[in-house]
Amino acid sequence: MAKMPLGHSAGSTRSEDGSEAFLEGMVDWELSRLQRQCKVMEGERRAYSKEVHQRINKQLEEIQRLEGVRDKLQVQISVAQSQVKRLRDSERLENMGQLLKCRVQVQAEVRELQEQTRALDKQVGSGTRLCGPHLGAGMRTALSLSFLV
Repeated sequence: MAKMPLGHSAGSTRSEDGSEAFLEGMVDWELSRLQRQCKVMEGERRAYSKEVHQRINKQLEEIQRLEGVRDKLQVQISVAQSQVKRLRDSERLENMGQLLKCRVQVQAEVRELQEQTRALDKQVGSGTRLCGPHLGAGMRTALSLSFLV
């Protein structure tokens, strides 16, 4: 039989043994409940961690896909800008060609007008000897002004 501490009766020992067993049972039950709860929480933590990693991986894949799209768009923009520059250059070359043709034509007209002016100056020059120096100068001025109009 179990030794009784001093000052305790045999009846009190039985009730203490019963309450100790009850307390031990309660402690075991509480410990078991907490262990089950811990396992459930650990499982939930793992599931959540797995879900977060999957979400992160999907986001990384989406980022890579979008970077690829961005790179393709930048290439398309560069190509389009090059085409626009080529079109502008081609238009400018065409305009320059037309301006050069006009320049050549204007230069030819200027030469022709200069020759006509020289011829008229010669005619007027011979008339000034006959009419006097002041009359010839006035006619040359009038003729020069008429060519400007």
